[in-house]
Parts: sequence; C-alpha cells; structure tokens
Amino acid sequence: MSKPNRMEILELLSNGKITAAEAADLLSDIGQPEAPAAAPPPPAAKAPEPPKAASAPAAPTNGDSSKEPSWFRVRVANLETGKNRVTVNIPVKMMKFGLKIGSRFSPEIENLDWNELTGMMQDMKTGMLVDVQDEDSNEHVQVYLD
Repeated sequence: MSKPNRMEILELLSNGKITAAEAADLLSDIGQPEAPAAAPPPPAAKAPEPPKAASAPAAPTNGDSSKEPSWFRVRVANLETGKNRVTVNIPVKMMKFGLKIGSRFSPEIENLDWNELTGMMQDMKTGMLVDVQDEDSNEHVQVYLD
C-alpha cells in the first residue's frame, strides 16, 4: 500500500475515519526519513513532592530564538506522583486546520485571528506558555511550544 498524500489524510480526518493524533502521525511521516519526527516527550518529575514544593518544569522554560516551534504540547500530571494524566502533542502546522474544524463545534474560537496567533508564536519561538499547579485537583498543567 502506498503512502497517503496530505489531502487523503485530511479527508480521512474530516470524515471522522481517523483521529487528529493519527492524522498528525501520518502527516509527520510524509517526506520524512525513517528517523523519529520529534524528540521524545519531556520526562515528568518522578520523585513525589509535597504539593506546595516547586517542581522542575517538564518542558523548556525560556524561548530558543534560533528554532521555530514545530509542536504544541500540553501535559497534565499528578502533583504527588509526577505521572502524566493527559498528554497532547499537536504539530504547529496542523493547528490552523484543527482550529477551523474546532470552530464548527465551539463558536468561541470562530473569530480567532490565526495571523495574530502565529505572529505571537514566531516572536516567542519555543518555550513554556502556561505552567499551573492546581493543588485542589492535585494537577500540574503545562502548555508549551517545542
């Protein structure tokens, strides 16, 4: 079986035959060598710490001005164990497509200015966007560009 092209992948996604994660994997494989498309996810803190103790971030904390971001990543981890509860990795190039589809189901993002968003990402390059520790729900949420 031959590799599907971008349009075939996007049609499968829009028809609900594959998930966004599967589409992202297929899109990242197109034109890529056999090597992995992205670095492995950052390690989560393994040593249990009291919720009030500051834990080391699992992602870069400052921008790297020499590198364009290729991944939008979200991590939700348990504060006590450091174990990831939720991990989301979205190719930056796929975000615009995802936001267009998402706007059909969530009117709040319908008027999102993609050019403004990409301009902010270009200014920031890579690094942490959001780093929140919620002691009530015992979760550590990180959103970052990698």
